[in-house]
Amino acid sequence: MAFDLTSKTIIILGASQGIGATTAGMVASAGARLVLAGISAERGHAFAEQLRAAGGRAEWRFADLAEEASLKELMDGVAADHGRIDGLFNNGADLKIMEKDGDAVTTDIPVFEQTLRTNLTGYLLSCRYAIPHMLRQGGGSIVQTSSQAASFADPTMVAYSCAKAGVDALTRHIAVRWGKQNIRCNAIQPGMVMTDNAWAMADSLPLDQILSRTPSPRLGKPEDIGALALFLLSDAAAFMNGQILSCDGGMHVVLNDVGAA
Repeated sequence: MAFDLTSKTIIILGASQGIGATTAGMVASAGARLVLAGISAERGHAFAEQLRAAGGRAEWRFADLAEEASLKELMDGVAADHGRIDGLFNNGADLKIMEKDGDAVTTDIPVFEQTLRTNLTGYLLSCRYAIPHMLRQGGGSIVQTSSQAASFADPTMVAYSCAKAGVDALTRHIAVRWGKQNIRCNAIQPGMVMTDNAWAMADSLPLDQILSRTPSPRLGKPEDIGALALFLLSDAAAFMNGQILSCDGGMHVVLNDVGAA
């Protein structure tokens, strides 16, 4: 019964593919009223229809992590239409800009700023506009997608690493600031998760090297992250707050000694 979400309204940002889509399917199966939020109307509406056809309660709404007004409109609109926001999964990211993300000397400042805008400031703003609604109803759960890049050094991806380190700090801040008001905030640091995008780039990824540094016998699946997000959004995780949780097959144990892959 702890995983029964039938009384809850859950918002997932970045829900139409990869980890977000898998988590959305699991949350819908648990009975939640699900709001899928993102920038692709065609893909979002189609996925919401797919979830409804499978018996879920799902709808799509526009939201762009780079646009503050859209995030406020999303949170206020969901609260007005459904009366509450019980859970928020901040999972969106600008993956294309990562191709331009180098080191502290070579990365262009516009690339750095845009990476932080989407991957950190957008998370802050979605929390800013969701938390007041959660406070009025007596609490809620926020889950955020972080990265191992937040905790381990890498010779490139300076902007992404800084953004995800900020997500971890934001997560702890929210837990400390509003924990007494029954708002929980936790973050997940995924390992190498084989989403459709990852499979599409498999030929250019050092998968054998990554697997060799993973104590578990396989790489991650979106369902691994989805199951943890579902737990954190549910009442089963009522005493989990301010945690940065690795879901990586144990890779962080190895990285603690050798640095990021």
